[in-house]
Amino acid sequence: MTLLLAVAFFLAPPLFFPGPFDDFPRAFAAYWSSGGGRGFPADLQHLIDQQFGYHLVRAVIALPLLVVLVALAVRIRRFRLPLAVLALAAATLMILNVQGFVSPFGTLLPRLAHHRANADLTADLAQARNQLAHGPISPALHVMLDEYVRWHLVKGVLSGLLAAVLIGLSVVAWRRGRRWYSLLPTVPALGALGVVVANATTVANPAPGLLLLLQGSW
Repeated sequence: MTLLLAVAFFLAPPLFFPGPFDDFPRAFAAYWSSGGGRGFPADLQHLIDQQFGYHLVRAVIALPLLVVLVALAVRIRRFRLPLAVLALAAATLMILNVQGFVSPFGTLLPRLAHHRANADLTADLAQARNQLAHGPISPALHVMLDEYVRWHLVKGVLSGLLAAVLIGLSVVAWRRGRRWYSLLPTVPALGALGVVVANATTVANPAPGLLLLLQGSW
C-alpha cells in the first residue's frame, strides 16, 4: 500500500496534468502586456488550471500516504524511527502541494527567474522589479503579490500545525519517561517554527521577497 501510494505520488500527476509548464514565461509575458488583473488570458489560465490539478492530485495522494506511515510507525516499534522520518517527509510533501493548489499562479512564479532569453519577458520582469522597488504597482503586479502572500501564508499556517503536532509528540514521550525519544521530534519542530517565522515575515512585507524571486535570488 505504502509503495503503491509513493509510486502514484510521482507518476499520476504528470499523466493527468502534463502542462507543459515550460510555456509559463511566454503566457506570463502576454498577461503582463495585457495590463493584468484577475482575468487571465486563456493560455495562462490553462497552465494555472493544470498546476492546480497537478498539486491537488499530489496532495490527495500524500494524505493517505502520511496516514499509512503514521499507522505503521505506531504499530511497528522496530522500524518506528525510519517510518517516522518517512512520515515527516510525507507531511512536508503534503504541505508543499497544498500550497500548490491553493496558489497555483504563485507556485508558477519561480519559473520566471529561470526563463530562456526572451527580450519581451526580460523587459516585463524589469518593469515588475522597478515597480516593486519604486512603485506604483500595476494590476498584474498586485495579483502577483496577492498570490505570493497566499503561498507563504499557507506554508506558514501548515508549518505551524506540523510544529504543534511534533511538540505534542515530544511532550507525550517526555511524560512517559522516554527522554531520548522526546528529543527526536524537537529538531524538526524547531525547523518548522523557523519556517513559520520566515513566512510570517514575508507575509507582513512581501515586496522584498518577490523582488528577490524575480531577480533569481530566491
